[in-house]
Amino acid sequence: MTILTHLVVDPHALGAIQGEHHIPLVFVSWVVALAAAYTGLDIINLVGTDRRASWRWLWLVAGASVMGLGVWSMHFTGMHAYQLDFTVTHSPALTVLSIIPAMLGSFAIMLVLSRQQVPPHRTSLLAGAGLGLGIGLMHYIGMASMRMPATLHHSLGLFLVSLGVAIGLGILSVYTYRLFRQERGQQRSRTGALISALCVSLAISGMHYVAMQAAWFVPLPDATAAPPMARESYWLIYLISGSALLTALLTIVATRVQRRLKASEQHQHMTRTQLLEVISALRDGVVLFDDRARIRLCNQAFEKLLGLENEGTAGRSLWELAYVDDSRALNLRIQQALANSGEWSGLIEAQHRDGTSFPAWLSVTRVRYADSDERDYVALISDRSAEQQAQQRILYLAYHDFLTELPNRRALQERLDDSEKRRDATAPLALLALFDIDRFKFLNDSLGQDVGDEMLRQLAARLRGWASNDLFVARLDGNEFALLTPLSTRDRSTAEREAHHLTDRVVASLTADYQLQGHTYPCRINVGMLIFSPHQGGGTTHLFKRAGLAMLEAKRERNGLPRLFCPALEKELEERLALERELRLAIDSDEFHLHLQPQVDAVQGVVGAEALIRWQHPRRGQISPGGFIPLAEESGLILPLGNWVLQEGCRLLGEWRQQPELRALKLSLNVSVRQFQQPDFVNQVLLAIQRHAADPACLTLELTESLLLSDPQGTIEKMTLLRRQGIRFALDDFGTGYSSMAYLKSLPLDTLKIDVAFVRDLSHDTQSTPIAASIIALAKSLEMSVIAEGVETEMQRSVLAGLGCSLYQGYLFGRPMPPNEFLIMFRSNAEA
Repeated sequence: MTILTHLVVDPHALGAIQGEHHIPLVFVSWVVALAAAYTGLDIINLVGTDRRASWRWLWLVAGASVMGLGVWSMHFTGMHAYQLDFTVTHSPALTVLSIIPAMLGSFAIMLVLSRQQVPPHRTSLLAGAGLGLGIGLMHYIGMASMRMPATLHHSLGLFLVSLGVAIGLGILSVYTYRLFRQERGQQRSRTGALISALCVSLAISGMHYVAMQAAWFVPLPDATAAPPMARESYWLIYLISGSALLTALLTIVATRVQRRLKASEQHQHMTRTQLLEVISALRDGVVLFDDRARIRLCNQAFEKLLGLENEGTAGRSLWELAYVDDSRALNLRIQQALANSGEWSGLIEAQHRDGTSFPAWLSVTRVRYADSDERDYVALISDRSAEQQAQQRILYLAYHDFLTELPNRRALQERLDDSEKRRDATAPLALLALFDIDRFKFLNDSLGQDVGDEMLRQLAARLRGWASNDLFVARLDGNEFALLTPLSTRDRSTAEREAHHLTDRVVASLTADYQLQGHTYPCRINVGMLIFSPHQGGGTTHLFKRAGLAMLEAKRERNGLPRLFCPALEKELEERLALERELRLAIDSDEFHLHLQPQVDAVQGVVGAEALIRWQHPRRGQISPGGFIPLAEESGLILPLGNWVLQEGCRLLGEWRQQPELRALKLSLNVSVRQFQQPDFVNQVLLAIQRHAADPACLTLELTESLLLSDPQGTIEKMTLLRRQGIRFALDDFGTGYSSMAYLKSLPLDTLKIDVAFVRDLSHDTQSTPIAASIIALAKSLEMSVIAEGVETEMQRSVLAGLGCSLYQGYLFGRPMPPNEFLIMFRSNAEA
């Protein structure tokens, strides 16, 4: 039997006939062809991405079979959709044989298109032609299987056209898939498979129906008419087509499932790869080892930390690695901890292969697998050198001064605490000395803070030269330093001599001239010393307090000599603190009074008085100003105290103004430097005068020379404002300070007061009389009045009178007395 027995040019001349197609089945046949083509081309993507050769060939065979079966199903459906006037049957052998060319053509195109690289043009042409020839061969074998009472003839022209359609559309489908893949760069694109599948389905259907149009049938004489096709036959065709479609659908589902599995597998593979890359990128060392301590994997950081880069650590036992000084003992401890709790961590002194060591944190943890009972362990080791250095730096800064790099107060306190904790009764006495740079604020203000810092650094360098294992030096704060050292004896007198000798030598080195940015600065040091027994306790605060008291006393004495603490200083401090508390209460409790000391003229007539404050303590009795005024100055209580004096003095002047015989009396009030320097001092005075209706011309404010030195310009401005209101000013204790003649000329002063020190010595000191004479002459030249205070004898008054002084104040004329007694004395004096 031959496939093509009759090729004719004009079949009409033979009286040949043709059948008709059942349209629904035609459509079904095309759908089958499209589904089969799409399935096969979709499998190509799966074949190209599978790394296993067996699976690639399996998917190629499966895809070619599905695609070939679909092509054959399309042909089978199309053949049964073709209806003739006589009965037609098919040879089973040839019908089954026709599947083979369809599968081979499908296999050829899938093999070419499944390659990772884009196939060359020649290969693409051969693959497309192979698909077309396979489709054509399948069709004409199927036509040859027809058994019927007629002779089959083919039109030559349509026969060639059918082959051309099959081959041409086959090549077009290959190039469509190839072009889409090349331009889009997506090997698994469903769009590309669909477009190519359309071309393949058109190639199959086009070839089939063009070939059917080329078929002509010449009935034999005994041919009988065929009955109409039964409905059951249509359902059989639909069942076969449906089966083909279902097969294609199931295949597509299978490819989707396989693709998802591959994607999941690839994701897992990528995750593992990325995990290894992450581990490699870690700066900390990572080691994975099994329960026999054999290294399964480690990163480069681990090998670099221990110097094992070129030794092949994989597979080695951790027991072979000398990563610490006694690695075996540490391994045993870790092994025991892992057996008990499954983890171990701690700070170790890791050892590099070259012998150097570094602090490192090591943690070991058991790895638990979800799907396996296998036991592994992971160890992480991190270099803590930088962290330890940072901690050491922080610790250093916590116990050292940033500017001078000497130990600070905290370090000294802990040193004292340590010596106290030992509590050795046989230990010798110890010396704690505090050093304070005298007038350091003046140095900062005059030369700048940079110079002051340089001064501190140089002094610290000199003090550091005395430091040793036993002698400890520190900077406490500001310009205050300290020295702590044990002495060689427990005998206090010997210890005092030893302490003074050491302190004198240290002070001598610290007070030598300093060169500060071109300036020679002669430094003066105030020193407070404390000799104590370390075992007696009491706390560091107690020790600092006592040494500080000694230094405070040295500052007061201002002789440059070290001052040794004695219990009297502490007692004095406690008394001063108690007195300060009582002074605050006294201001609020109205315990102060003004006493008036008369001021007389040349004929001993009372012209006024100086108001002197007195404190009538409810328990201690009357306290003199010398006992509480310095304390008020230091504590700042001089401000409310001075304001009270101002208010009380103006009240007295207001009362005197209401009595004609008292209107001319003058009243002098002492003003402290801090009180006068208050910004609102002028307003305070004017408001007090206005409140009590006092005569400003009768008010004299007594100032000290120290006020002129502290703020001369501000002093002149305030005095000028008050002088315009009629208030008078006297310069108290003149001659004891450093008043400038230029200041005296510019200040609106009315009176100079000769200090009591010059008046007291007029009778036996040959220098006091010329000084008093000079003051009186100076006052007259400046057109000021002059008053001598502290006049106690008639001889003193007589000498002063001979020198030209006409105003006096002192015990010779009256002691300070309450205001009512002063008025009695004034009235009796006026009557006399």
